[in-house]
Amino acid sequence: MNTYLRMLRRIRRYLPQVVVSVILTFLFAVVTSLTILMVMPTFKALFSAGENAAEPGGAAPVEMLDGVEDFGVKARLDAAYAQFEGWLLAGEPVDALQRVVIIVVLVILLKNILQYFSTVLTDWIGLRLIKDLRDDVFAKFLELPLGFYHRYRAGELISRATNDVQIANKTINVSFTNLIRDPAQILGFLAICLWISWKLTLLALIILPLSMLVIVTIGKHLRRYSHRQQERLADLTSVLQETVYGIRVVKAFAMERFEENRYLRESERLFQQMFKISRMQRFTSPLSEQLTTFVGAGILWFGGREVFVNQTLAPEQFLTFLGALFSMVHPIKELSGVNNGIQEGMAAADRLFEIIDNESETSDGDEHAELDDVQGRVEFRGVNFEYLPGEPVLRDVDLTVEPGEVVALVGSSGAGKSTLVDLIPRFYDPQSGEVLIDGRNVREISLRSLRQSLGIVTQEVILFNDSVRNNIAYGLDDVAQDRLEAAARAANAHDFIARMPQGYDTVIGDRGTKLSGGQRQRLSIARAILKNPPVLILDEATSALDTESEQLVQEAIDHLVRDRTTFVIAHRLSTIRSADRIYALKEGRIVEAGNHAELLAAGGVYADLYNLQFRDQEYRG
Repeated sequence: MNTYLRMLRRIRRYLPQVVVSVILTFLFAVVTSLTILMVMPTFKALFSAGENAAEPGGAAPVEMLDGVEDFGVKARLDAAYAQFEGWLLAGEPVDALQRVVIIVVLVILLKNILQYFSTVLTDWIGLRLIKDLRDDVFAKFLELPLGFYHRYRAGELISRATNDVQIANKTINVSFTNLIRDPAQILGFLAICLWISWKLTLLALIILPLSMLVIVTIGKHLRRYSHRQQERLADLTSVLQETVYGIRVVKAFAMERFEENRYLRESERLFQQMFKISRMQRFTSPLSEQLTTFVGAGILWFGGREVFVNQTLAPEQFLTFLGALFSMVHPIKELSGVNNGIQEGMAAADRLFEIIDNESETSDGDEHAELDDVQGRVEFRGVNFEYLPGEPVLRDVDLTVEPGEVVALVGSSGAGKSTLVDLIPRFYDPQSGEVLIDGRNVREISLRSLRQSLGIVTQEVILFNDSVRNNIAYGLDDVAQDRLEAAARAANAHDFIARMPQGYDTVIGDRGTKLSGGQRQRLSIARAILKNPPVLILDEATSALDTESEQLVQEAIDHLVRDRTTFVIAHRLSTIRSADRIYALKEGRIVEAGNHAELLAAGGVYADLYNLQFRDQEYRG
């Protein structure tokens, strides 16, 4: 129920449109119910016009509540209807029939007009809510910390932001169509039935509690199955995404059949879950109809006796009663599916709110702390960090980098190098200790201000399916062409850009697939040069490149690191010989510090790594 209320609260911004939609939907239901009343005058106009037209109350139901005092409501309804029918059927049969036909056409026209405007307005509200919910989920994606993305697969998140949003809207759609329209229609038809014969109506209502019990029970199961269906769909989306993104590796290892089988397994699991839901949904509707048919059969038998044996009902009254009763079948069937739709929508909404309820990336100090005129002094004081409780990644790290210095971090895989630099932009916060820039704790600086002062170039280059220009100038507005070209030249990228079909306006494809690895890396360096950050982080920026590309990228990096504080994580130790200082990490601790010559002479961790790498290069040579 909490999920349902949260979904309903999202309509508050469209409350005027909702009120109008509700009114139109209610009026449509009322007019639809009243169309049944035209059965009696139509029947009389065709077969017995003029016989009862002048008789007050001649067309009204003749049955009263036996032994129960009439408080006047039914009598007034009888009189009003008799007066209306007397006017409608007055005169010659042809004239009466003409009036009946005109009234029927006008009533149905009014019903269709109301239906059109109510459904169009409801669709507008529903589509707006889908857009708002999808926008909110995307905005939340941008606010969540990196740790969140370690817990979820990209395909699963994409599935939630697209498929789940669409399904979750069922909760709102059925609430403002079926939950208003169908009950109003049912009550209207029921009122007509009660007016004509309370005995027949009571007989019809006997089966309803059983029907509702069955429907609610099915709905509970459906919500659980729908939740599983969304999980299966997310699994399938993840497999599809991984295969498309990794198609080069798939083909290189001839794993097409393996990936196809993996996809087919997930597809089969999704099919089984979807079929289970479909089977249950399809069962609900005929079950509801069958229960209604049992009622109808009993009514037909009992009502026929009232007409032919007891003569307490006129034939046209019984036909109207049957019309009203069986007209309830469709809204009852629709209403029986409302619970299914709501439960299915709530299952999807649960998954969306699971994301929305995650704690956003902290933004301590956003209101007052801005990082201006950055000099670039970076300090780590007694920093300890762990991803999982009891499994430390960094231990008592103390490190100071002066403005303009280039420092390198080395160590074996898992030593904590990347984690250490990830604390500077606050991708993560340490459990204890402080990270400072120019003497200010990064926790006290707004995230936007902090990250605008940093430039990051990693081994995994992130480019967008956009032009070269927009990729280099990402995050910057109104960048002049000369500045753009200067940054590209400094990154050794201008020449290959100039040879592209549209130059700087060439679209480079999804994740830059139209470029080589070295070209992608040089674009990312040009992006960092154009941003001109006072603090720079290079995380394995050349490790995945061939020798020629590495040389070009290294020259670009040499331009990039000038006059700015730089952290370099390097796999190839030959690229960091000129660093002002090198820190060697082991099991999350800094175990050595010094320049290249000093650390080689010390014969410690750095020397071991360097000699091992040098021997590997000699062996490969």
